[in-house]
Amino acid sequence: MTIRGIFKFFKKKIPKWALVLMGGGSRGLAHIGILDVLHKNGLTPDIIVGTSMGAVIGGLFASGISSTKLKEIASDFDLNNFIERPNIPILSKKTQISILDFLMLESYKNKLLKKLGLNREDKMEAYLKSLIGEISIEELPVKFVCNAVDLISGREIIFERGKLYKALRATMSLPIIFEPTSIDDMLLLDGGVLDNAPVGIAKNLNAHKVILVDVHRDLKEVSKEEIKNTFQLLHRMVETMVAYKTEEKIEKADLVIKVDMDVDALDYSEPLRIVEAGENIATENIDKIKKLVS
Repeated sequence: MTIRGIFKFFKKKIPKWALVLMGGGSRGLAHIGILDVLHKNGLTPDIIVGTSMGAVIGGLFASGISSTKLKEIASDFDLNNFIERPNIPILSKKTQISILDFLMLESYKNKLLKKLGLNREDKMEAYLKSLIGEISIEELPVKFVCNAVDLISGREIIFERGKLYKALRATMSLPIIFEPTSIDDMLLLDGGVLDNAPVGIAKNLNAHKVILVDVHRDLKEVSKEEIKNTFQLLHRMVETMVAYKTEEKIEKADLVIKVDMDVDALDYSEPLRIVEAGENIATENIDKIKKLVS
């Protein structure tokens, strides 16, 4: 065997580990705390795979944005800046969710019927672009992949190339909250709807060890009074579908880091508390993580 052949042989044998970041709306901010603890312990994933909010956090980190900067971004984030709705007085952040309950469906319907497919500015896409510019996924210093669902073909779309900000906008198109986004001939929806724990994608990228950060909330029984309008009905339907699809995929990970928080996916009122929850769980599990990836 030549020297080049020996080099290639050992290069192929170098173990790779992947960090999979689950979607979960505001609960996904806990991923920032996880990444912060990993960084402080000198651990950088060879591969980051994310969906929905997990993809946003993972993609920003993979592009070179530090966990410290991500905390600043999280603390300044306001969901209301990216959702079109009538001007109605907001009494407090706590009341925003109830107001969304009866306004969101109409807003979503109007955007789909009147604006979908037109050449116009997308507020969230513009915001993501302002953070990371025109960088492409294949140019990132850390291997990054995210997913979305194409409503036209009904297939899962895996982003390994192309503009990062467009991929992130596609994977976070949470039904009812954000309209689907168009790329080429595709109409793309939140990747978490189909695969909210994309461990399989990480393994297909030849990751020898996969760590999954689980931020999903166990599905609980609700009263009929909690489903009193169309928005809540559709939200519950999506929540139920995602929960059942997620459970069977979690078991495929080599290590699951569970961040257990009873926080609604749309509640961004205490972002740093969620980040801190991620930090605490990562610190508790750091020895397990080191052992697995060493």
